[in-house]
Amino acid sequence: MSKRRRPAASRRLAEQRFWGTGYEPAPVNTSIRPTPDPGVLVRSLGAPPLAIDSNQALRHMSAVYEEAVRAATALAAANGLLAAADEDD
Repeated sequence: MSKRRRPAASRRLAEQRFWGTGYEPAPVNTSIRPTPDPGVLVRSLGAPPLAIDSNQALRHMSAVYEEAVRAATALAAANGLLAAADEDD
């Protein structure tokens, strides 16, 4: 048997009770700056215990992270969200 969904008005009231009535979301920073070294996270975790040769596993995991950064950067650029090169936070 499926669970009944809460009506939208009731959901809004529950959110107001939880967050309060004066809740204003923080402004969103819409510029995205790609990381210069996507493999730093993998290396910071140490040698992966996934294979006999941990360096090979590390290379494969770094390649996956680099490809994810390339895809995210391309999506950001396609949607006009990529930060300018001279933009500094």
